[in-house]
Amino acid sequence: MTQPRRLALAMALLVVVTSCVVSAVTYYFATQATPGGPLATIVSAALLGGTIAGVLAVAVAAGPARFWRSALPDVTGPVDGRSGREHGLAHQALTDSEMAQAIVENALDAFVQTDGSCVILDWSPHAEALMGWTRADAVGRSVEELVFPEAQRPVHRQWVDRFLSEASGDAAGGRYETPLLHKDGREFFAEVSLTALRRGEGYLINAFVRDITAKRAAEEQLFQAQKMESVGQLTGGIAHDFNNMLTVITGTIEILADGVKHDPALTSIAKMINDAADRASQLTANLLAFARKQPLRPLETDVNALIEEVIKLLAPTLGRRIEIGTALSEQAWLALVDRSQLTSALVNLAINARDAMPNGGRLLFRTGNFTRDACDAEVGGLGAGDYVAVEVIDSGAGIPPAIRDRIFEPFFSTKQFGTGTGLGLSMVFGFAKQSGGSVVVDGEEGKGACFRIYLPKADVEPSDALPASDASPPDDDELRGGSETILCVEDDDVVRAHVTGRLESLGYKVIVASNATHALELVNSGAAFDLLFTDIIMPGAMNGRQLAQQVAELRRPLRVLYTSGNTFGAFDASGHLGEGVLLLTKPYRKAELARMVRLCLDRAIDHMGDPIPLPYSVQEDLERFLRDNPPEKK
Repeated sequence: MTQPRRLALAMALLVVVTSCVVSAVTYYFATQATPGGPLATIVSAALLGGTIAGVLAVAVAAGPARFWRSALPDVTGPVDGRSGREHGLAHQALTDSEMAQAIVENALDAFVQTDGSCVILDWSPHAEALMGWTRADAVGRSVEELVFPEAQRPVHRQWVDRFLSEASGDAAGGRYETPLLHKDGREFFAEVSLTALRRGEGYLINAFVRDITAKRAAEEQLFQAQKMESVGQLTGGIAHDFNNMLTVITGTIEILADGVKHDPALTSIAKMINDAADRASQLTANLLAFARKQPLRPLETDVNALIEEVIKLLAPTLGRRIEIGTALSEQAWLALVDRSQLTSALVNLAINARDAMPNGGRLLFRTGNFTRDACDAEVGGLGAGDYVAVEVIDSGAGIPPAIRDRIFEPFFSTKQFGTGTGLGLSMVFGFAKQSGGSVVVDGEEGKGACFRIYLPKADVEPSDALPASDASPPDDDELRGGSETILCVEDDDVVRAHVTGRLESLGYKVIVASNATHALELVNSGAAFDLLFTDIIMPGAMNGRQLAQQVAELRRPLRVLYTSGNTFGAFDASGHLGEGVLLLTKPYRKAELARMVRLCLDRAIDHMGDPIPLPYSVQEDLERFLRDNPPEKK
């Protein structure tokens, strides 16, 4: 029986008792009153009231609930209102629960709920998709044993214990990254966001799990690129300073060798020093290639023809145990690339493949075309555009996944100590990047490797391409000098003294300057010279390229021969040399110096491509001769 019904029956009983008492008292007075008198009238009214009260009591006893609702609204109203509020709160709680469940099921991240012992209590549909286990498989099992790699389980357990021990109040949150296992055994990285809710003496742990494998890979690529850039800056600076020293070493060893050529013992020692200097020079060249600081002369190149020339060089080097094959596409585009550097890169890759096949194997060169659109997947950091792909494929031992990200680092090598410099692949990497392309490596351990170089496409027709071999002037056996005047700008005192002596030994007159400011002072003072021979990297606010531009504004046309151990982007960000630019890279020997100086002086154009009729000194001599010997008037 409900509380309102009990209250109605109690009130009905009270009414019945009261009417009985009233009826008894009224009956007593009725027997004592005079008929027709006032007392009789009052008694009659009381009897009528008692009768009405009795009827009401019977009605209440027959239907108390109906009477409660209709006749006593002031009593029943508050009770019914409280019941309505309780019903409304229950409905709201049900709605909130359904909404929370909908949020969990439609969230982009997987939702996993566990107790404090990491036993799974709830497992969302996204968790099923992410980790492969159904809800029926997961609920009731330990989350550590289900999705964590075995080596990671103790770490996760320690992390959760520390997380719960630090939790305060009713809720606590945390976030961490960890490797997880898919049902099929595949490992992926995930970001886990935890919230702990206290329930009695324990906790409920709600976790949202997000796959961050792609994000992690992108971050690692960025870190690798930043690391390679930092190492490149360091190696480029070292190579520049070392090349200055090698310029003096390689130059003076020639003088010593010439002086001891009649003594076999000393001649042998001089040759050893000369060979060591050559190896050091090659080392710095590889460092500059990795640092992307080497000067490049990109030309339209038929890569198929170049590969065929490289194979002719490689055949005796690789030996008969290595079978060399080609799969050259007839539709391969022309590449815009420095041919000598591409040749060096292919030779380095071939030698690296030979070392990976100590018992012999097959080496394949393959070419093709590749187009990357802006919406395509990322490939080696390439931008959108057309590329020529050159592949070098071997059947060797392959590359273990653990070292694949390090193979292009300078001085990293899996070979025995003392075998190679560890710069071959670094040089290939730097060259490809500096050329506007990239290099990627494919292959599995034990199944060989494929190095794929992407080079930018040249916008010319095949018939307009130059031959595959460089048309550089041949070296002259006889050193050719001259009598012209050269303005030599070099900041290193030792190098400047060495170069001055070399140029004077070739018959040239030399004006020296220690920096760009000093050189401009000489030019403004009217010093006459036929060639500006300047280092590119110099202290102060002006480098060699900027000096040449300043001097060209004062004297046109101008012949310029640049020299440097590292251009540091003085020409452009990619290190490409413009048309008409002549560069003598350090270290250089006397024969190279003589050839480049003579080439620059004999050219009919200046460094900007403008015609030069006569050297300045010849013009001055001619003017002086005409002044002293005026032509006779007819």
